[in-house]
Amino acid sequence: MAITTRDDSPLLAGIADWATTRYPDREPAVVSKLERPSEGFSNETVIATLQWKEAAAEEIVLRLTGIEPSFPEDMIQNEALVLAELRRAGVPVPPLIATEPDPSLLGAGFLVTGRVPGRPISSSPSLDRRLTAASTAEQRRVQTQFLDAMAAVHRLEGAVDALGGSLRHGTRAELDWWADYIDWAADGEPTPRLTALMAWCRSTQPSSEPPLSLCWGDARLGNVLYDDQWQLTSLLDWELAGIGPAEMDLAWYLALEELVVEFTGSRVEGFLNRSDTISRYESHLGRRVSDLEWHEVFALVRSIAINDRQA
Repeated sequence: MAITTRDDSPLLAGIADWATTRYPDREPAVVSKLERPSEGFSNETVIATLQWKEAAAEEIVLRLTGIEPSFPEDMIQNEALVLAELRRAGVPVPPLIATEPDPSLLGAGFLVTGRVPGRPISSSPSLDRRLTAASTAEQRRVQTQFLDAMAAVHRLEGAVDALGGSLRHGTRAELDWWADYIDWAADGEPTPRLTALMAWCRSTQPSSEPPLSLCWGDARLGNVLYDDQWQLTSLLDWELAGIGPAEMDLAWYLALEELVVEFTGSRVEGFLNRSDTISRYESHLGRRVSDLEWHEVFALVRSIAINDRQA
């Protein structure tokens, strides 16, 4: 499922040119190191170490649209808006440094953030050696910190007001966007089953919506960083953020987690079961969730569409 990546040489030169232009008061930058995180498939992500002649080295993270894009539109500007708003609200996200729409430097527009200490959990948590070697109490803390942080984002009323005019707004807008996405992702020839599933989602859309929240769009442990003491340090990857029912994020996490459990045949011992996970989340959200099963089906439809595109 990995996206084809760009060659290192033009990336090294392009990043150095961008940094030299952005910081004209410093000596020309040299990119002394380039890393590629193991997690993350929707964009091409690189970590660059900028080396200056008379200043301390600086690590930055660049997110570029993939050579074969996962999405039909450039999500960089929206992600930048979301990151800025979350930082203002005190949510642990990477500091935004810049957005660069000019594709001539790296072959695509890109977003630049500072690097935050920590490592993500594998997309298959029960196969993550670092996590499975932790105590059950540490494993539980990994999951509950994630759930509590997600609920805290969903309680940010100011973020809905600040971003409501820039992001998709409401369940109907999400359904419309993803219906178009399914067609685009399959070059106009989506599988009949996926088309039928989306039609089912449309025809059975819940009749009422709970209070809307800023939704992450890709709420999973692979988009969370933890330090060596298993403290959450950052929430990553906000390109699919929108304004909608908080249930969309919870359902995404629950549905994808269950798929991984079925695929691997194992579950992280210290993680809460489904019922306790929902109860924990609800206690921090401040209300009961509704229509969760519908949202889980919609989450799986979205996930299948993205996986088909990336494959």
